[in-house]
Amino acid sequence: MQKICIVDLTEDERNELRGLNKKSKSSARKVARTHILMLADEDATDKPIATALHVGKATVERTRKRFVEGNLARALSQTPPAKPVA
Repeated sequence: MQKICIVDLTEDERNELRGLNKKSKSSARKVARTHILMLADEDATDKPIATALHVGKATVERTRKRFVEGNLARALSQTPPAKPVA
């Protein structure tokens, strides 16, 4: 299956993710998202990432999508995106 949202981290983003993994105050979800992005940046596909990290495939897909459509902070966030005002 072809990846839809390709994660291509900058060196600064990689360093930020590594730093978050070292902080003990980061939430488990945020740490999982950092691992998702790092593995995705290494060209891993969604199903193996989900299996390795014990998360749902939808979590991997959503994290990729948030990164591609937003930025690193958006991908690591738990808050849903703002809904457009009609």
